[in-house]
Amino acid sequence: MGYQWRKIYDDTFPGSQSHILLLLERNGPQRMSELAQKVHLTPGAVTIASDRFIEQGYIVRITDKTGRRVTRLEITIKGKETLNKLQNQGREIMKSLFNDVSNKDLEKMIAIFKQATLNTEKLERNLMNDSFNR
Repeated sequence: MGYQWRKIYDDTFPGSQSHILLLLERNGPQRMSELAQKVHLTPGAVTIASDRFIEQGYIVRITDKTGRRVTRLEITIKGKETLNKLQNQGREIMKSLFNDVSNKDLEKMIAIFKQATLNTEKLERNLMNDSFNR
């Protein structure tokens, strides 16, 4: 499943670039340093990826209202539409993969994946707190 999703995204956004767009779509405008931390990349790698996205019209730089020196990245309508198209392609593939699975089993799987996601987020927060406390 992971391979299928990556293949869909990698054709349009190679490497971890799709993660940057997904974070901007889900969480709104963010500073490059925030994105770098969340996708586990260097700030330089995020800058290179964001420059490409800006050239292609998927994101824009905006000046933060709280201070002129703070710049955030924001996904554009084109970026949202492209992500939506890729997500729909992924959903169609997932539908065909799980076509013969009962709704009851699908509901169980969704609950398991949601809990795993919550546990992953807790683990990341704990690891970050541990690193700050050292």
